[in-house]
Amino acid sequence: MNLNSETKEKLRDRYRHVHPLVFHRSCERATSDVDLFDILENLPEKRPVYWSEDDHGWVCTQDLLLAKNFKLG
Repeated sequence: MNLNSETKEKLRDRYRHVHPLVFHRSCERATSDVDLFDILENLPEKRPVYWSEDDHGWVCTQDLLLAKNFKLG
């Protein structure tokens, strides 16, 4: 989705505490300017986070390897 560059810059200023890679990945996954705002607004404060397709947003995890997402052994 092609996001409005002016809106992206305003959101980048508003969410300057967000790591640049997380901001960039949020832009890649957003379907609209409003969706980008919602993604950033709902970003958990606790880290680490990973992208959840089911929730369409960032989710906090304690499982750094995301082992629960894979069948091990």
